Amino acid sequence: MSRHVRLERDTIWLSFADIIALLVGIAVHVVLTQTFSNGDYGRWILLLDLYYVLSTIIDLGLPTLIGRDSERLGKHAHQLVSQSLNLQSKFAIPIILLAGFIGWFWVGNGIDWLVASFILIISACTQILTYAHRAALRSLGESRQEALVRFVDRGATAIGIVIVVWLLGASPIPLALATFMGPMVAIIIAINLGEKKLEDSTDNGLCLETKNVSDQQLMKLGFPFLMAAIALVVNIRVEKILLGVIATPNAVETFQIAWLAFIAGYALILSIRAVMLSWYGEVRHDYSRLMVRRKRARILLIPAAVIGILIGYSLGRFSIGWIFPDYANESSPVFMILLVSWLFALLASEPLTAIQIGKKPSVYAGILWLGILIDAVICIILIPSTGVFGAAIGSAFGTVSVLGLAIGWAES
Repeated sequence: MSRHVRLERDTIWLSFADIIALLVGIAVHVVLTQTFSNGDYGRWILLLDLYYVLSTIIDLGLPTLIGRDSERLGKHAHQLVSQSLNLQSKFAIPIILLAGFIGWFWVGNGIDWLVASFILIISACTQILTYAHRAALRSLGESRQEALVRFVDRGATAIGIVIVVWLLGASPIPLALATFMGPMVAIIIAINLGEKKLEDSTDNGLCLETKNVSDQQLMKLGFPFLMAAIALVVNIRVEKILLGVIATPNAVETFQIAWLAFIAGYALILSIRAVMLSWYGEVRHDYSRLMVRRKRARILLIPAAVIGILIGYSLGRFSIGWIFPDYANESSPVFMILLVSWLFALLASEPLTAIQIGKKPSVYAGILWLGILIDAVICIILIPSTGVFGAAIGSAFGTVSVLGLAIGWAES
């Protein structure tokens, strides 16, 4: 019996996996803050964030197309996934070579960090290459299997890092190799599960724009979603990157602790948007059914927002003080500002997804980039005088701008 996308069920699966993975990740960051010294933890964070941004280029927007169309493409979804993975792999090599040197020139600090830089960008690109099969699994109703891939990705990395720290301490190269363990295992599992599910599809499906297209046409279709994918990665990291440029690695460390509590709740937003994309995509050409689903999604977001704020206000602040006592005095107030940003981002999920599956997906990317621009301008103005607080305020201004623009466009 075939499975179909279900908003509540699939969101729960992905959110549960992300929350568990993030809790594991927070535990790893606790270990790293106690292991690194002399600003090396800040350097590590800057490299990871830089590579998350640069590696997203090889996404090409294709996993979004897969997540939107796979269910309706039938057996032709397999061809779309294979073609996408082949294209992404071709772009990965030059990105790895370029990004490795960019990261090293930024953080410097010896040959160990050069080698670690290249291992980390390979790890980031490998993680991106899992997205095609993950998107196919989600679109075909197997979010539980995608959840497994997500959990294995973070879990294997966490185990590797803990072992390395226990045996070798703060050594960049072994830590980078441990970081690579997760994506390496995850891509094997993702391809195995994805191929099995795709091979089960036997019907011819619908005649869609992503069916039997050339590489050039596919890249053209994916370009607006590539811009959006990069924006989504930059959007939650632009403040740290600007802190690294304008302020110091120590400021990045302080902001990172508040950001960890923020991103734990952001997992819910990413899961909702991922499932909503496939759910809306199934009926994107049926206006009446789409509007019914949009109304249902809006209703579900209201309790999610209330519960999220209450949990964030109580558990988030407590967690920072308990897990990172050395950073609590400075990081807790920053987190409270980021919590406001989280609320705006959650409420923006529904109108953003409606725009994303519409006839002008470039508008979706444009709104995200405009929010980033506003965020960056506020950060550049405020960081020199207010430090990490300026970065948090910039985040709030950026997300409320996205919310306003998304509602305005979606309803028009």
